[in-house]
Amino acid sequence: MAGVAHIPHLEKRPSGYFFRRRLPRALREIADPVQKISLCFSLRTDVICEAKILVARLSALTDLGFALVKERPVQHLSAEHVSLLNELARFQIAAHEALRASAEPRSEAAANFAAQSERATQDMLRRALALGDRTPVVEPLRDLARHFGVSLDESSTDWRALAFEALRVMLDVSREREKREVGSYAEPTPIFRSVMASRSASPPAALPVVAAQSPVSSLAIPSAAASAAISIAVPNIPAATTTSAPEAAANLPAPTASTTAPTAPADTSEASPEPPTPTSGSDARVVTEKDDETAFRIKMRPPLLENIDLRDLSPEMRNILRTKPRGITLLEGIQLKKELKCAGYQDDFSIEQTGDKKAGKKWKSNSGSKANVAEKFWVEFVGDVPFEDVDRDDIRDALKILPDLPLQHSKGTDKFVAKNGFRVLVDEIDAEEERAEKDALKALGNGPEVTEADREKARLDARIPRLRAETRSKHRGYIKSVGKMLYDLQLIDRNPFEICGVPNKLKDQWKKSEEKRKRICWDDRFYILLRSPVFQGPFDDPGEPFYWIPLIARLMGLREEEACQLGPEDFGTDKGISYLDVKVLDANNVKTEESQRRMPVHPTLIELGLLKLVDLRCKQGKHRLFVHLTRGQTKGTYSENFSKNFTYYRKKHQCYWEGLDLHAMRTSFNSDLMNQDKSDAIRCVLLGHDPVDEGAKSYAQGLSLRTLYERICDVEIDVSMIARPFGETAVERGKVVGIRSVQD
Repeated sequence: MAGVAHIPHLEKRPSGYFFRRRLPRALREIADPVQKISLCFSLRTDVICEAKILVARLSALTDLGFALVKERPVQHLSAEHVSLLNELARFQIAAHEALRASAEPRSEAAANFAAQSERATQDMLRRALALGDRTPVVEPLRDLARHFGVSLDESSTDWRALAFEALRVMLDVSREREKREVGSYAEPTPIFRSVMASRSASPPAALPVVAAQSPVSSLAIPSAAASAAISIAVPNIPAATTTSAPEAAANLPAPTASTTAPTAPADTSEASPEPPTPTSGSDARVVTEKDDETAFRIKMRPPLLENIDLRDLSPEMRNILRTKPRGITLLEGIQLKKELKCAGYQDDFSIEQTGDKKAGKKWKSNSGSKANVAEKFWVEFVGDVPFEDVDRDDIRDALKILPDLPLQHSKGTDKFVAKNGFRVLVDEIDAEEERAEKDALKALGNGPEVTEADREKARLDARIPRLRAETRSKHRGYIKSVGKMLYDLQLIDRNPFEICGVPNKLKDQWKKSEEKRKRICWDDRFYILLRSPVFQGPFDDPGEPFYWIPLIARLMGLREEEACQLGPEDFGTDKGISYLDVKVLDANNVKTEESQRRMPVHPTLIELGLLKLVDLRCKQGKHRLFVHLTRGQTKGTYSENFSKNFTYYRKKHQCYWEGLDLHAMRTSFNSDLMNQDKSDAIRCVLLGHDPVDEGAKSYAQGLSLRTLYERICDVEIDVSMIARPFGETAVERGKVVGIRSVQD
């Protein structure tokens, strides 16, 4: 059970896997208010991957079923009003079909004119909706209410809501009637569907749905409702479908601001639009309506491409933006955001911006991986569909699986690479975790000496780390920001990924169930590191970075990149005190403006020979102290490769502990300064932190190097057990101080 506890609705039993789901409370109240009824049945498999696939499908089907049962068409209307609107729509369609079924044959011009009359009715209804004019539906609603014996209070807000929704219903009905006037029906007749169903091998359970749809001609139509339906459909045309086009035209009212009825052709021999065929006409009409809607949206919110410099984009992306004022796809949107951020744009695209190459380079090194994951992850679950058309249920499916991604899903060994998709990757990792747990428990055995604590530890050791709360939040926030960018540039009119936002309260809930990963200070284990081979000599190069950089970080608090990029030109003296400059020169990188600082060299580093290394590099004409360090391909920093290699070194020599990395040495330096009850402003200067107050911020330049030197000397560590690159080995040093050095 523990192996599947994180999978909703999946239950492990001795006989195999089961699907188990409780009915929602609203459905339980209908079925049995007392008992908690559940759906529970066997999946007939004991393979975890197969069970997860079946459970995912069953969960989606039950989600849909529960939603359909509880669904209300219009939430702001009462059930009685919804029933009235249903009858209004049914009567309108039924009356129209009854008249068409009994009408005499007519000419193509008369059919075209009838469709044009419906379009005039639609224009009138749209205008009424825009103005909130409920007059066109007052009489039909009154007739329906009298017929069903319902009283309507026309002075209430409920009446206004009902009448407004009735206008929308009438607009939909008129669109449907227009299609039927030219012989276009969206679905086969119920009779034809029943015949085909009886000839097919479909299960009988599908037949009641077909049988419930009785033919239109069999509907009972009260005369009052029928006459009201006709009068609203085509104003002042008692039976437009049974008269010729010229006769109907004679009865039409003069065009007004709210109704504009087209004039029928006087002679059918005159040039007129070709009547559409039943199928092509329907398709063309749907396409036309969609194009009209898109054109209207573009007119109301035209793209704000002037807010960006299109020359910063690739030719392919520029072509997409030129040809798609609406309809940009999910993958295109993600790639657009990636290109703009790599060009150095900020996140607010509702204003005009100019790219910054340096900022773009920094974003690519720090956040580019999120864009790469988004291109694969979201497209797998949602599809490369138009951004606005993304199905929210598909987003929810993706959000459910996101926490299950392994921590190393885009790096490390091949087993964490989503070669066949992220869903398959998660299934494979789950299966491996389950196998490892079973093997660990089997190896542990069931002897009397095995305790429950031992079994619990075996299970925990078998677990494969998954995405942490902070990382999940960043992935969700990134795709949401893509939608915000497209909305700001007015390339979309809604952002379906708004649901991906993570409130701080929710993030805190996630973090409660995961191990804290705050960096800790180095303790006596630092001396275990100092006894590893690289600190014992002999040295092929006195500028060994594994030797110097940890010591510089521990004794002076430099960040990893600050230490890696040191050069001989960064050192100097002032009034006899040696110092080094952390500055932005010669392709150096610093974290913030306050990171640029001048600080004294720790006397222990001078004793170990750091200034001798500086002199050596000056004589060699070298640009860096650590000449063999290389920049990483992803971030372009020295620390990228150094961090990986230093981690490998510590693991190889059994001096690796989670949380005790190189940055933890800077944390230890900071703690040493805080433990001294002295000026906090000096601590901030040494660490390159923001000043604690305005005085320290504006007047810190008055601090003397001597004051900083006295403060940095408060940090002390024992280095008696390590060798000197420019002098004695660790063994020789031990003889001098009277101790025995342990060399691995």
